[in-house]
Amino acid sequence: MGILILPYMTFSQVTKEDFFKVCDSLKIHHPYVVWAQAKLESGNFKSKTFINKGNCLGIYDSYNKCYASFTSWKECLHAYKTRFQYKCEDSECTDEEYLLWLVNAGYAEDQSYYEKVLRIIKIEKSK
Repeated sequence: MGILILPYMTFSQVTKEDFFKVCDSLKIHHPYVVWAQAKLESGNFKSKTFINKGNCLGIYDSYNKCYASFTSWKECLHAYKTRFQYKCEDSECTDEEYLLWLVNAGYAEDQSYYEKVLRIIKIEKSK
């Protein structure tokens, strides 16, 4: 299955609705976790890494020792699915369990990553 094609948007025009549609089309589990990660990693879609590289999830290219570049935030989500989420086979786990799995798998170096992402999820789910 391919990536859901949406009308042309600049990187700074990511909406929650479109983000969740793309997550659904890619069969990404725990979209609130991924949305919260994207908001945190991209500085609410304003970071240079996001604006210049389309990298909304802070995906690091350890081979080239730099943040990965993508043609769009949708391509970044596809990379996330193929590089990270496929490793967690349990789509039935809770958001908290999935996030803990990511942290334990070394997704982020920040010791408070779990708490920061959970805080964003709580805010986003209350909207």
